[in-house]
Amino acid sequence: MKISTTIISIALLLSCSISKALDLPWQVFRNNSAVMLIIDPNSGQITAANNAATEFYGYAESELLTLRIQDINQFTAEQVAIERKNAVAEGRNYFIFRHQLADQSIRTVSVHSVPFRDKNNEIQLFSIVHDISEQRFLQQSLWHYQANLEQQVALQTQEIKQVNQSQTLLFSVVIVVLCAATLVLGVFLMRLRRAKKRSESQGARLSAIFDAIGDYLIFTNDNGNILSANSRVSDDFTFTQGALNESITQLFAGIGCLPDAPYANRECQVKVKGQFRSFNVTKNDVRDGKNQRLGFIYVLQDITVRLENEREQRLASTVFSTTSEGVLVSDKDNKIQMVNRAFSQITGYRQEEVLGESPALFNSGRHGPTFFSQLYSDLHEHGHWEGEIWNRRKSGEVYPSWLQVSAVFDDEQNIEMYVALFNDITSRKNHEQMMWQQANFDTLTGLANRLHFHEQFDHTLERAKTHASRLAICFIDLDRFKAVNDTLGHHIGDLLLIEAAQRLKECTRSSDIVARLGGDEFALLLPDIDTISDIEKIANKVLQQLSAPFELEGHETFVSGSMGITFFPDDGNDRKALLRNADSAMYKAKEHGRNCYQFYTAAMHEHAQARRQLEGALHKALSNQEFSIFYQPIISVDGQHIGSEALLRWHNKELGSVPPDKFIPICEELGLIITIGEWVLYQACSQAKAWCDRIQQSFFVTVNVSSIQFQRADMAQVIGRVLQETGLASHCLTIEITETVLADNSQNILHQLKTLRAMGVELAIDDFGTGYSSLSYLKRFPLSKLKIDRAFIRDLPDDLEDRALVKAIISMAGNLNLTVVAEGVETQPQLDFLRTLQCDYSQGYLHSKPIPALEFEDWLTEHVVESP
Repeated sequence: MKISTTIISIALLLSCSISKALDLPWQVFRNNSAVMLIIDPNSGQITAANNAATEFYGYAESELLTLRIQDINQFTAEQVAIERKNAVAEGRNYFIFRHQLADQSIRTVSVHSVPFRDKNNEIQLFSIVHDISEQRFLQQSLWHYQANLEQQVALQTQEIKQVNQSQTLLFSVVIVVLCAATLVLGVFLMRLRRAKKRSESQGARLSAIFDAIGDYLIFTNDNGNILSANSRVSDDFTFTQGALNESITQLFAGIGCLPDAPYANRECQVKVKGQFRSFNVTKNDVRDGKNQRLGFIYVLQDITVRLENEREQRLASTVFSTTSEGVLVSDKDNKIQMVNRAFSQITGYRQEEVLGESPALFNSGRHGPTFFSQLYSDLHEHGHWEGEIWNRRKSGEVYPSWLQVSAVFDDEQNIEMYVALFNDITSRKNHEQMMWQQANFDTLTGLANRLHFHEQFDHTLERAKTHASRLAICFIDLDRFKAVNDTLGHHIGDLLLIEAAQRLKECTRSSDIVARLGGDEFALLLPDIDTISDIEKIANKVLQQLSAPFELEGHETFVSGSMGITFFPDDGNDRKALLRNADSAMYKAKEHGRNCYQFYTAAMHEHAQARRQLEGALHKALSNQEFSIFYQPIISVDGQHIGSEALLRWHNKELGSVPPDKFIPICEELGLIITIGEWVLYQACSQAKAWCDRIQQSFFVTVNVSSIQFQRADMAQVIGRVLQETGLASHCLTIEITETVLADNSQNILHQLKTLRAMGVELAIDDFGTGYSSLSYLKRFPLSKLKIDRAFIRDLPDDLEDRALVKAIISMAGNLNLTVVAEGVETQPQLDFLRTLQCDYSQGYLHSKPIPALEFEDWLTEHVVESP
């Protein structure tokens, strides 16, 4: 069967070599029982394989076609490449290799290869693979048996020589005896008969030994004509008795050493059954007892397997010493016994430094005990482990390596040794990182590309769904970019995109994702956006940055951005919907004149427009004199001391009266509170100075100052200047601060507050009990007044809890020498209860609502006595 398969395969090879431009007969190729491969000689890539190949190697066809021939060949990739090159250039068509199958077993194969040109006129190698592993094993066994038989032949030959000498002596004795006496003739004949039987028995034994020897044994006369041959010759050369007396040179044609004088151990090539094999030939004289030559005995020992084994050993030794992979061999106790040169090159350790040591010497510390327990468990169960591991070089450097460890078992299936092969994959990891970078990031700007943006979008969206958080998505398109690209060229356009990308990154947080989706289109993914104002800050910053001039190699160019904004979960629950919404909003921005942003939903858009309108009006409110100060009385419980709280009010022609809780936080966000707050101080202090001059009683004014003012300005210096310019006495001014100012815990703020108290300015903590309410504030900061929030006054005197809380606050303040002001007093019972607790001041609608300065003057006229 194998012979017929080989004939068909060789026919295919001849067909491929003769018809270089024709396609391979496909059906014959696919269904042939011989293992056939088509290989790209340049890369070694397996481009086609028949059914027998997939069955032999154990891979599916799709898997086999992803491999290169050097992936399954045990030679190095460089050696395999040389063999492929020789096969193409020199027409070499026969090789002996060792191939690794899918189940990791190694098989010895013979490979017949021939180059041909496919339909694209590209050179390919057509290879036929035969498994000769069992043949190699049998040949080695026969060689060993042959060596033993050769020794037996030598012993038997010596015995034959001794027998011949005995026979000669016996015949001499008989002749003497015959001559001496005829009586002895009978005895001699009897002995001769017995000797003949022994000789025939010995000849039969010698013939049996002769035939049992695995080597070729041939006896010829002096002329080289065959007189006898053992059965091995008859089996392999169809030798019959009719071939006797023929010349040995006819039986072994092509062996030039046969006619030579006797010799020993001469290597010759002999064609056996159509194949040339290597033989060790010995030619010896055969002589009789008189040293007369009877002929020659030829011993032909087949050494093909031995030579192959020696070649494989040399090859294995060469591979071990020259392979680029590090090799480590340890005993059953995991003590290192042998390493190769590549091991030293990779780890930095010389062989003498590691012999007898444990591989734990190279432990990087990145893998815990569980990792190594699983590794050795796999080795004991399966005999093999393969994977990525981090090791440490002698220099201390930690590096990644790909490790393959195999356990070698003895006949009783006990582990005898471990063989580890590894290589440094640092460059591969760097290459993988580079490939990942190229696949996920824009090569021009370094921003995430569309693919990576979508992946990050999905992850961020899932996280937002899990944590019920908000997510903002922005699409940005550069306005007039095409004009820049067309007029100044693509190089300048690329520089503009790079600079725009950098500006976008500067406008966003580290947790945000900035991507270039293509062309001049960018996208922002902003997680954890709580309010619309948060996204508006980022949007305004982005538009401001993009509208700033671009200096590009001497060219000053101007572009702007149109931004579309959408929210999760407000506008959608999946990526496609949200991206579509952001894109729609971006085009709305373009329709509205570019260099602006638009929200996807109408409600958000209207709210954002209202806020923008509010911000725009606030910027002009001070210059348009739209602000005014209202005053609410603060009266002591005995009626002898009066003050007022200055409250800022805003009335706009378009917006009408805007509540303070709507516009003051925006003033703080925009930083307008610095200027507006200073204006309020001037107005309140000037008015208070005028009222102090009019009335006979002491009078004070309370002004609210935010934490932003303390953080961004030196309020002690500002207030000192205001008092100096208005002439108001410092004790007539009370600065109200909230607990947020104290919670900032800033040394700068503490210094300002101490300076104000040193100036004589009163300091009051507003809305006490509703914020952080840390008693340590009352001790640490130089406060003089404490205002109880209206929330605790509202239900007095009926609510027992509020009664207890207010009583405790007033008592605590009294012990700390703090003046107490109760806000939100609206009924007489509330005031009466506060008087019983000896509360110092009250403020609320019971006395008066906040009123303009002119109305407050009328109120003063009714309640106090003016100065003469």
